Amino acid sequence: MNKLTGRTVAVRAVRQGFWLAGALAGGSLVWILRSLVSPGTLILGVGAVMLFAALVGELIVAFTAIRSTRRVIPPPNAQPADGRIERLVITGATGEPNRRDPRFSAFRALRPVENLPPPARLPSGSMPPLLGRITLVSLFVGRDQHPWSDDEIARAHAALFRAGEWIEREAIRWKAPVNLTLADTYFVVDDDEATNDVEMTFEPEGESVGPLEAHAVTKALIDTSRAASKLGFRDAVDWMEQIRARVDADALVWLLHPRRAGRSLAIPLDLTELAGVSLAVCYARESSFPEPLIRSPFTDPVTVVHELLHLFGASDKYGVPLRSYPPRSVSPRDIMRLNELSLSRLRIDRQTAWEIGWEIDDALPRDR
Repeated sequence: MNKLTGRTVAVRAVRQGFWLAGALAGGSLVWILRSLVSPGTLILGVGAVMLFAALVGELIVAFTAIRSTRRVIPPPNAQPADGRIERLVITGATGEPNRRDPRFSAFRALRPVENLPPPARLPSGSMPPLLGRITLVSLFVGRDQHPWSDDEIARAHAALFRAGEWIEREAIRWKAPVNLTLADTYFVVDDDEATNDVEMTFEPEGESVGPLEAHAVTKALIDTSRAASKLGFRDAVDWMEQIRARVDADALVWLLHPRRAGRSLAIPLDLTELAGVSLAVCYARESSFPEPLIRSPFTDPVTVVHELLHLFGASDKYGVPLRSYPPRSVSPRDIMRLNELSLSRLRIDRQTAWEIGWEIDDALPRDR
């Protein structure tokens, strides 16, 4: 699962930059005063310079975070969460009903619609808060010469319903105006053109280091654009802009479901390599390395929620001791720590709520 969001990268860059500046300043101090003071005094001086630079960096990070949080404003006409997940029609989309769950249809074409607004320009820049009407749109990608079946897609939608209902229940607890809907039309393609070559790298995971597929973000965006072409669109940007203009929602969440095992990840707006295109990649089974499925697909609602929250600013909290966070801000049950396998055992704690914009007007969650 994704370890870094753009906000995490920026915070880390600021901290590393100030530590580096402190080291350079300390080194310069050693060179200038090397013949004037004792070695012990020089060591103390270098340490003091580095600590001072690090403190300045932490203050800047904290001040920036406070300012960004206080700017959170719900979209106009945002309604309180009600715990119910409804289907949302993609205007003018025609499709073939799913044989297992005919409430949903596989996309076939877009028909012209009168008075339809022009394709909406995709948002870019900073990640939005998780507020207002949010619609989940799914792309199912068959792999290794195994397409997604109607039954597998129906089970995936059932998992999306569970994920959405959980988010709304947490929104009710936090008094956050959030309403999730599922698009009534899903997209499905078979893609055996994707490379099976896997290059691994290592990235920080809290206080440790773990393996991660190199260029995973780039490969996911390439796969998405290739799927868009197979569906009749120019590329991923054209596809998402056209669908965005036909959906009555404050934000769309695009879910890419490769029919493979792998490590799920999120590509938020401030990390995307394709203008305005952000999505959550939810593999059919979780594994450290991308590989063909040896069991039937299983869409885990925990994975869906975890990656979806990344798209709205939530950071990973596993691999980091709880004492590293402010008191009572993160518990072992926080969804971003992934200490539990059952969604019912997880929750959104204060730190994560703060990151996704749910602390509005000092709203306090009810204990449970």
